[in-house]
Amino acid sequence: MSAAAGRLAPRARIELGDYPVDAAWSGDGKAVLVAGGEGQLLLLAPDVSAPPELIGRHEGGVLAVSWQPAGRLFASSGQDGVVQLWDARSRQGRPIHQSQAWSEQLAFADHGRLLALSTGRTLQLFDQHGEARASFPGHAGAITAIAWRPRGDQIAAVGNGGMRIHRAGPPSESRDYPLPGACLTASWNADGRLLACGMQDGSVHLWNVASGDESQLPGLGAKVFATGWSASGRFLGAAAASALVVWDFNRKGVDAMRPIELAAHSERISALAFRPSGSWLVSAARDRRLLLWRVGSASEPQDAHLLTDDCTLLRFSRDGARLAVGDALGGLTVYDFAP
Repeated sequence: MSAAAGRLAPRARIELGDYPVDAAWSGDGKAVLVAGGEGQLLLLAPDVSAPPELIGRHEGGVLAVSWQPAGRLFASSGQDGVVQLWDARSRQGRPIHQSQAWSEQLAFADHGRLLALSTGRTLQLFDQHGEARASFPGHAGAITAIAWRPRGDQIAAVGNGGMRIHRAGPPSESRDYPLPGACLTASWNADGRLLACGMQDGSVHLWNVASGDESQLPGLGAKVFATGWSASGRFLGAAAASALVVWDFNRKGVDAMRPIELAAHSERISALAFRPSGSWLVSAARDRRLLLWRVGSASEPQDAHLLTDDCTLLRFSRDGARLAVGDALGGLTVYDFAP
């Protein structure tokens, strides 16, 4: 490897006894919360100094978790229709929302004072004390993804028919960005100027929210189920079937619209994640390969690992020092990032 190379060093594999469907790191990177498909909420020390701690349960299974970026609170939702707010120190949780419909999307704002959750076609906001602050009903279809604008009080919610950006307020307000077809993902760039949405039709739609300009990036031939930006906002990555591509927004003219193909996976890609700093990208696929890319400087993976089973999630800690990788056999492997 060159001096500019990097690698993922396996630290440990933890047997969870449950299928990991979501995970969230604490702000300081000293703990990771794992959501189990059979209902367990497990708290792990990434140095594996203690066995997984069972915090609580959701009957039927956990759907999503989110950790307050610089705080001790985290939220969970489950197939029991309940959303709970937890204190990581006391290990105590309390319900803040209950519905017959599932709340499949949870996200804390960067400042940690607001929690967003989507239930069917409705987006709701709660404060850090669990009090309801706003409700935005009336989306054309079920909300498929939500994403807070960096360092702000605006949140994007996407689904069939396009996107809405909601402002927490006061006063609260919403703005529609209609689009034919179904939006599946929502990803802001670092300065909150651009929002990318992966589409059911295989394209990636790009909004410049400040100017109102819209553009459509070339189709990938299959539905785009994952998108993400590099920390600088220079690179936008997208995955569709076994294709992994990146757009370099430093390029000009026709080249700016032509994606760079990162060809190494032989089967459908399961997940992708940019490291919170630099231009490092991690991808995993049903070929059970975990690959580390340095986007923009190499066309080949910098590091590769063979996973035990299909990858269910990739989550970097907020400082980028560690990566949690869940697998379908019920394990979580923690890697140290070693530049």
